Amino acid sequence: MLMSAAALALNLFQQPSYTVPPFYQDRSQMFGLKEGLPDERVYALAIMGETLWAGTGKGLARASLNNLAQGGSWQVVLNQPIRLLAIDSAVGATSQSPLLYAADERNLWQVSPEGKAQKVFEAEMPLIQVLPAREGGLWLLSESTLLRWEGAVRARYAPPEARRFRWLMEDTRGRLFAFAEGELERALYRLVAPSSAGEPDKPIWQKVGIKDNRGRYYDDLWLCGISDSIGHLWIGARSGLILGDGEGWWLSREAVIASASTVSPTAELVPPYGNIHCLAFAPNGDLWAGTPEGACRLRDGKWSYFWGRRWLPDNHINAIVIDAQNRAWIATNKGIACIESVRMTLREKAAHYEQLIALRHNRNGFVTSCDWDDPNDPDSWKIEASDNDGLWTALYCAAQCFQYATTKEASARERARRSMRALLDLERLTGIPGFPARSIIRKDETRYHQSTGEWHESPIDPHYIWKGDTSSDELDGHYFIWAIYYDLVADEAEKEAIRGVVRRVTDHLMQNNWRLIDKDGKPTRWAIFNPESLNDDPLWEEERGLNALSILSHLKVAYHITGDPKYQQAYEALIKKHHYLLNAITQKMLPPYTVNHSDDQLAFLCYYPLLLYEKHPEYRRLWLMSLERSWQIERAERSPLFNFIYGAVTGKPCDVEAAVRTLQEWPLDQRNWECRNSHRFDITLDASTGRFGEAQSVEVLPYSERTLMRWNGNPYRLDGGDPLGRREEDGVAFLLPYWMGRYHRLIVE
Repeated sequence: MLMSAAALALNLFQQPSYTVPPFYQDRSQMFGLKEGLPDERVYALAIMGETLWAGTGKGLARASLNNLAQGGSWQVVLNQPIRLLAIDSAVGATSQSPLLYAADERNLWQVSPEGKAQKVFEAEMPLIQVLPAREGGLWLLSESTLLRWEGAVRARYAPPEARRFRWLMEDTRGRLFAFAEGELERALYRLVAPSSAGEPDKPIWQKVGIKDNRGRYYDDLWLCGISDSIGHLWIGARSGLILGDGEGWWLSREAVIASASTVSPTAELVPPYGNIHCLAFAPNGDLWAGTPEGACRLRDGKWSYFWGRRWLPDNHINAIVIDAQNRAWIATNKGIACIESVRMTLREKAAHYEQLIALRHNRNGFVTSCDWDDPNDPDSWKIEASDNDGLWTALYCAAQCFQYATTKEASARERARRSMRALLDLERLTGIPGFPARSIIRKDETRYHQSTGEWHESPIDPHYIWKGDTSSDELDGHYFIWAIYYDLVADEAEKEAIRGVVRRVTDHLMQNNWRLIDKDGKPTRWAIFNPESLNDDPLWEEERGLNALSILSHLKVAYHITGDPKYQQAYEALIKKHHYLLNAITQKMLPPYTVNHSDDQLAFLCYYPLLLYEKHPEYRRLWLMSLERSWQIERAERSPLFNFIYGAVTGKPCDVEAAVRTLQEWPLDQRNWECRNSHRFDITLDASTGRFGEAQSVEVLPYSERTLMRWNGNPYRLDGGDPLGRREEDGVAFLLPYWMGRYHRLIVE
């Protein structure tokens, strides 16, 4: 009797499990006109107690932080354009509690906690900054004057000679710094004396120079600054981030550091982008930076980048404030985003994707992406009857099989069964024994859109049409899931059904010279496995290794499921007479050939059952040469699917921590929002482009910062996606490796 795949997988190799602790998952919530903001363009934010205040181009609005988190709305309290906000937290003679101040170009209002506004001051010149003074009151900055105001003007300071003020900061030591610009020079100045003798309006400003050549900065266009509790200055600049002690000792984390470094730019902690014009510290130690190209966060010595509609209503950041729960509230030109990190387990994340699939990704058992006709209408989605319904549904079904085998949850088994029935119908409804369709459509369906290609009436059931020209990709998915479902889920009746379809498809290939023959009697475009093509036709040179691997894997699955020795004999014949196993060792093609990431997924789907079932040491030695070469090439991608397949069939360490990191980074939001990274300071651009001419990085970026993909995509791609987010992926790229890793005990929770 043949040993089941469950016993093979778990008894052949066993390595220590990696316990995955809960982690912090980033997610975003957005607010705009629909939620009650008076204007999309939000210039300033302030938090006072449990209230968030927003200064916009058409008024001042407030909202409860807790209510906003629950989907609450905004209340407009002042119908004046507000560009600046500040909170005077000092308790003094004029106030016993914090006071909110709001300003437009010249007018300053004091706003009560209830939202009542009273004009308290009018400036002579347009105000460019308002910030609280440590001793109470406010600093009011214009290009030509700095005022200390506390109910009235208490002090007035001119800028350094022949200079204009640009911005101001008071650090936690009480030192006052001003960045000023002249005709030929920009510099940071410190106020060392309120005024010179006999000239009260002419203070003494001292330029903060450079004390050490190793600790210098490279670009003097500085845009903002804040101070930490130690007294270090953190300065946002055109070129990145600059740290200093306020006395002339500097540390540059600018773009030039990244370009000159002999290590990765990320190791140098250069921020993802420059032109940083707002900075904010969080209670947990996070540093947030706002730029014209998104927001950046420094946490635990690592930068994260938030760009595009996955995170922000607009990429131009105007202000950032952080609440007591470490949530970042980000003002943009098209509304406000709240980015928070919530404690979550991978299991909880898997449940999120299952809910998404149940909501709008399951078409009669077929699971794939969905599309919106109108991206602003949440209910306008449709599921594509696509070229690869068999492959994508097979991967989803496999995830459910692994979940059932791990948890014994009946709901997972039922989801797997529903998808397996759909997959079996792909072959049944064509009326061609052994020929599975790419997709089928029931004629009374409504929530679908039909992909282009050749469609036929089903001779078996007149209520269906089916799509032909089935590819090798589809067959790879079918054999992968037939093996897994047969071993982990199927009852006796289902096993008999699977044995039948495996026989028919494999016999079809064998009887037609290792080709899939379509309704018109001709081979399909891609399902070609015969020696004449793979070994002798130059047009098939790039597919030689992969297609050899595929057909040998399919034969090994057929032998395992049916027990018919003819499939093992055919397997050995292709190896001995046509050197298919030698072909497969170098199946991963490298330059000067095209690097095809889609083939990587197909190869690993074939490696999985093949190496679970192949026990002959001579064959296995060569197969492990093939797998080892492939995985070492793919290893840098941190794919949990590839890593876990490698670990499951070899018992070797498989970079589990790197795979878990990818699962943690996978976005909760599965819409294919546009992502752009090619402009970043902290990447190394690959001199070569991808298969479709796309710009690539040398290292894989965090998956939370790049466009969505399945494991057939290019993980080095820098830019992509849709500004309108008209497609939503199904989350199976997370679910399959997660449950595979759980089943093989590579990870535990």
